[in-house]
Amino acid sequence: VDLWENRWMRTRAGRSEFPGPCVCCTEGRFEYLEGEKGAMETTLCGRESVQILPPDPIDLDLEALSENLKDAGRIERNRFLLRLELPEQVLVVFPDGRALISGTKDPAVARSLYARYVGS
Repeated sequence: VDLWENRWMRTRAGRSEFPGPCVCCTEGRFEYLEGEKGAMETTLCGRESVQILPPDPIDLDLEALSENLKDAGRIERNRFLLRLELPEQVLVVFPDGRALISGTKDPAVARSLYARYVGS
């Protein structure tokens, strides 16, 4: 939908030919849409990113987290997110504890970065 021009475009969405481990693309399973909670992390196919989702939403104080991380790397923050630039990865952390870690496809690396900079 192009709201500026009031135009609609239809596309066909089918299974991707992406060979990665994405169960949505390869198997047509939509665990989160169907209410099933899977692993705490999800590799985002084609993005070289991993999403970390805590088991239960938390209430992060992004201002306090920003202060704690001031020596870790370049930080940008607003009321919706905190963005931390590291030498090889970027963490984007949301107030409910969700995080996107770009610069890796490895869930173990993403979990380690999350634990180090955000907490377990």
